[in-house]
Amino acid sequence: MKSPSLSLRSALLAATALAATPALAVDDQPVDTVSVQSDSDFGDDYEDEIVVTAPRLAGQLDTDFAAEVELDEADIASYGASSIAELLDALEPQTRSGRGRGGGRPVILVNGRRISGFGAVRNIPPEAIAKVEVFPEQVALQYGYAATERVVNFVLKSDFRQISAEAEAGIPTQGGQFKSELEPAFMAIGNNGRLNLNASWEHQTMLRESDRDLIPVTGSIADAEARSLSPASDTYVIDGTLVRGIDKVTEASVSLRFDQTDSLSLLGPGAGGAGDPLRRDSRTQNWTSSASVNGMLGDWRWSATGNYSDADQRIFTDRLGGTSDRFDSSQQSFGGNANISGSVIDGWAGPIRASITGSYTGLRFDSRSERNGTITVTDLARDTPSVFGSLTVPLLDPDYEVGKLGRLSLTLNAEVERPSDFSALKSWGATLNWGLTGNLSLLASFASDEAAPSMTQLGAAPLVTPAVTYYDFATGQTVQITTTTGGNPFLLAEQRRDLKLGLNWNVPMVDGLRFSIDYNRNRSLDTANSFPLLTPEIEAAFPGRVVRDGSGTLIALDQRPVNFDRATNSQIRWGINYGASFGQKEATASEGTRTASRCLTPEIEAAFPGRVVRDGSGTLIALDQRPVNFDRATNSQIRWGINYGASFGQKEATASEGTGGRAGGRRGAEGADAPPPPDGSAAPRGEGGPPPSAGGRGFGRPGGGARGPGGMFGGRRSGGRWNISLYHTVKLTDKVLIGPGVPELDLLGGSATGNGGGSNRHLLELDGGVFYKGFGARVSAKYDSGSTIVGGANGNLDFHDLATFNLRVFADFNQMPKLTGSLPFLKNSRVRLSVDNLFDAQRRITDASGVVPLNYQPGYIDPLGRYIELQWRKAF
Repeated sequence: MKSPSLSLRSALLAATALAATPALAVDDQPVDTVSVQSDSDFGDDYEDEIVVTAPRLAGQLDTDFAAEVELDEADIASYGASSIAELLDALEPQTRSGRGRGGGRPVILVNGRRISGFGAVRNIPPEAIAKVEVFPEQVALQYGYAATERVVNFVLKSDFRQISAEAEAGIPTQGGQFKSELEPAFMAIGNNGRLNLNASWEHQTMLRESDRDLIPVTGSIADAEARSLSPASDTYVIDGTLVRGIDKVTEASVSLRFDQTDSLSLLGPGAGGAGDPLRRDSRTQNWTSSASVNGMLGDWRWSATGNYSDADQRIFTDRLGGTSDRFDSSQQSFGGNANISGSVIDGWAGPIRASITGSYTGLRFDSRSERNGTITVTDLARDTPSVFGSLTVPLLDPDYEVGKLGRLSLTLNAEVERPSDFSALKSWGATLNWGLTGNLSLLASFASDEAAPSMTQLGAAPLVTPAVTYYDFATGQTVQITTTTGGNPFLLAEQRRDLKLGLNWNVPMVDGLRFSIDYNRNRSLDTANSFPLLTPEIEAAFPGRVVRDGSGTLIALDQRPVNFDRATNSQIRWGINYGASFGQKEATASEGTRTASRCLTPEIEAAFPGRVVRDGSGTLIALDQRPVNFDRATNSQIRWGINYGASFGQKEATASEGTGGRAGGRRGAEGADAPPPPDGSAAPRGEGGPPPSAGGRGFGRPGGGARGPGGMFGGRRSGGRWNISLYHTVKLTDKVLIGPGVPELDLLGGSATGNGGGSNRHLLELDGGVFYKGFGARVSAKYDSGSTIVGGANGNLDFHDLATFNLRVFADFNQMPKLTGSLPFLKNSRVRLSVDNLFDAQRRITDASGVVPLNYQPGYIDPLGRYIELQWRKAF
């Protein structure tokens, strides 16, 4: 954590004002002055900085890896998010894995501890968070996770309580649909744990093809009323999390969640025409539970977690002729793991740390499909025990007098797992982390992994589905075909080899500027994939999967998964994060410690929670400002100068004058009657000024107020905050070899494996915001350079570049005391206006003649377009 600093110029101005005033009141109360005897011969008139090492927030990670992103309370507030889930969505460009494989949600820690699952934290309000830290993937190894995702640590406030209600409503500007949501919540954090309760109801109306300007793939335009682009749905959620401290180092948690979604879709005209559409009704229910306990065993941190979830789905689908199909499925997942990590032994450059995790996961899936009188049953199971371990060995550390080029450490990790329906899998990796300076770090890692196909990829029962809309490259037509899906028991294990090189730099010349750059090279063998887009290359590689009639029209396709022989890709991703405060007013000489004593930073509050009292909404209502001890204060300086003087226009001394004139002259030049400096500050030592004990080298109070309230709460007044992040990903290579004897597909050079085209060479992601006096605005933007699929009956298919912008503006009325004084009902509330896809941008997909294929019309690709949402949130 960066150590805060206070300019000595401001401290001297404050000390001077105090020295000139017999007694200065803080909040109109008299205070005692404290004097500190200097043990230095230096004077007090230097213009340098005093650096005070502030205490770390309880819950911050203790790791050799530098945080790539750090957000304090003001930064978090500037995002205008309502929960950790929303905050993570906003931080997605900064938390996405730099390993180059895409990825899911990052590894989540709370107060530096493992959690039982994301459900335990998803609804924590941002107001309860004191700090957010984002670390590279390699930090996950220290907590018993694989190094496949970045690590995000949320440091919570020690004392917080809030009851809130939230309402949202939104519509696309093209019309056709309305969405709304209601969400009450309760959150309490105390000395002995926390409790979070949440419920929500989300409703959305149906969006039909007739609501968009579409040319139907089948049937007439009049039939568009009978087909939906987005279903009507209602979703109900209730969840709760309880975390309880068992003793000072051990805590336990339990989390429960239930959600249900009912939806209705229209599939086309029924026997009675468009007025009697075919319907699909579905209901999905999910029960999720998890529990964890963690603590300390000497110097070792341990944790144990368990989880169980049940997901049930039932779907009814109408068919012509008055019959209906039925599909029922149920999936249970359960498991547990235990982790222990700590220092094994002291090495030559620091403690050698180890982390060991043993885990078990179980998965059960059964389904029953009834279609036209034919019943298909699937019953799958997988049990996977595994052992994972990592070892971190410091190699260089100046603090241990080993090397002078920063801190260098090596982390080794290995894992073995044995799925019950597949062969044993082995993985290993190594990481070098080199912190050259406090601002600059380098990272190099290599990983060798084995991964099994999913349980459904291996064993799902075959399912034949007619009348599926598909674009055929061979004929350039959009046709309706019969597809076969299901599992492929002959799939092989995927083997991965990943290399990553990274650099992170906190630019010292510009406070708040962070720069990072990563290079990733991935090579995979025998990758398991869904059947790719049917291009001429794919059809040549899998001729047995394709059925055409005598005229060459595509009529059937077997889309069960396949193994690709090899996939390789490489990329460079670089980015900057830059943020700063503005509108801050520094303390003046006349303000003295009155200004300094009125700023309570998150670090100080975390260090002295017993000094702070907040009401149920989190508003500060009382503060104990009596003096405290700081653990350590360090400073250094160089002071140099010369003294030179001479008389002029003097009459030479005569014998009778002796030396008296010289003595008198010297007294006038150097005696106690010398006038003070014109600015009223104390004179330099040795020139008629007081000794250091009478003045003070402290900051905020005379006589070294570093131990008084001025030092404890010293800082700037409230002002604004702005920040911006920009990331640019450049794909250098992206190639796939389907099998021996088949030409290699260059996804950057005209080939594709999916309906979305090839790979985009460039991806730019921008996020920026400003927050000032309760008003905030954020803009997020994304640009990708598009791709091209070469060949086909109608020539190349171009996926044009796309740039989208999202805007979020909000007002936090709790920071507008004058307004809430006039309108009390606005207190503790916030309103937010969000506009997704601000300029209603939609990707154009055209063939060589500029024609848009029917199934690539914008109304099918992005039915919503520009979407506007208004949110009101009130805390009680």
